[in-house]
Amino acid sequence: MRKKLLVAVRDILFIFILLCCIVVTSLLVERKSSFNKNEMFFREAKKDHIDALILGSSHVINGINPLQLYEEHGFTSYNLGGYGSVLLSSYWQLMLALEHCTPKLVIIDSYMLENDVRYIDDPNANVSSDELHLNIDRFPLSRMKYHAINDMFENQDKKYSYWFDFIVYHDRWKELDSADFKRFTKDADINRMMGAVMEYKLHSAEYEYVDYQAGTLEQETVGTMYLRMILNTCRDRGIQAVVVTVPFLAMAENQAAAHTADKIAAEYGVPSLNMLEVPGIIDFNNDMEDPGHLNVLGCQKVTSYLGNYLEQNFPLTDHREDDGFETWQECLNEYHSQLNDMASGNSDIYTQLMMLKLTGSDKTFAVSIRGASSVYADSTLLRQLKSLGASDMLDKAVSDKCSYFLVFDKGTVTDYAGDGEDTYIETSQGTLMYSPASDIYRVLNINGDTENNYLYSDDRAYTDVQILGFSDGNISSHQYYTCDHFTYDYSEN
Repeated sequence: MRKKLLVAVRDILFIFILLCCIVVTSLLVERKSSFNKNEMFFREAKKDHIDALILGSSHVINGINPLQLYEEHGFTSYNLGGYGSVLLSSYWQLMLALEHCTPKLVIIDSYMLENDVRYIDDPNANVSSDELHLNIDRFPLSRMKYHAINDMFENQDKKYSYWFDFIVYHDRWKELDSADFKRFTKDADINRMMGAVMEYKLHSAEYEYVDYQAGTLEQETVGTMYLRMILNTCRDRGIQAVVVTVPFLAMAENQAAAHTADKIAAEYGVPSLNMLEVPGIIDFNNDMEDPGHLNVLGCQKVTSYLGNYLEQNFPLTDHREDDGFETWQECLNEYHSQLNDMASGNSDIYTQLMMLKLTGSDKTFAVSIRGASSVYADSTLLRQLKSLGASDMLDKAVSDKCSYFLVFDKGTVTDYAGDGEDTYIETSQGTLMYSPASDIYRVLNINGDTENNYLYSDDRAYTDVQILGFSDGNISSHQYYTCDHFTYDYSEN
């Protein structure tokens, strides 16, 4: 009898160790994108620190910044937006999240409400497997996850890899590096933006938003069905909800979908914030990465508008002075540090001007363009300079193809066009002396130092654009961009 008991214990112990090895191996070889995106959700949900959940597609991933909501209002939220997410997958994202937290508010983006494709594995759904794995891999296997995959997929064979992703990732052992092993340590590289991802690019086209005077969708869709399911879930659990539409270059059907979202929200007595209908929130030509996605400038504006709306309509708690929320401030400090690091040194000139717009309000910098430069045909760059405060002097420079000089001093902008006499500009960094002798030869001295001309050197005489940063009365950064058909070669001092 004792021998049989020992054998049984040995077998049980062996099975237990084997299962542990399988679980650890599965976590090790798993692609870390989902862990990176949503690990902070689990850490903060465990501490009951998430008061709002944000659902939607990449529109909200790039368009709503939880750290900014915390900075400006003290609200704690998590961005569960998923790349390629439709309302079907957003519903199950919510159901999985509710197993780990009980938020006071759910924010639902209405994008893709018009989608009438029932299953994610339908080719017409246009959702890649990598996108869905990113959304849900981090959520552990549970009865809810079983139901989620069953509902989202029609093909039984495609379900297994989402229940047991070891099926997909088992051969990743060839790709493993140190970052994979950090999954098991506290220093793993994870998204500390609370699920948001900022975009730092600017589209090159010129857009104009068109109001198509669209009505509502003509019929119910899979999207409307799952929006109702989300709202029903919130109502049944006593969770407040708000339907939003993040700005983008919406076509007629998109606008009809947004109007339908307003209508459905009204049926449930839920507020709806259709930002497509609010003029002036963003500048479509400076605040978007592409027609569908906001860049960091647009995200800042949308988040600010949304935060003010939430403060006026929902009694969310301000946690900025609360004990235990130090992680939120740490993550916010890291974000600002990243922005400051990007304030100079960007090889992409559009990103550089974008970062000056975003972070330059308390800085002093200058932009110099040589006369006869081809950049005067670059409408993208010109509209960025206008957004920084360039006056009609820029229009004159474009018209006359002459040299141009702009000084931005903590919000005060002074600019000049053409050749002329010495000009003295008083700034917080001291006195700048600017002398545009010719298209190529311009002089910039600081505080009477005539030994150094910061705008000319023989080896960079034909540089098209120079961007200079100032600190403590000196040049702190000097970037050079040479244009060739709107492709810019970059160098710096």
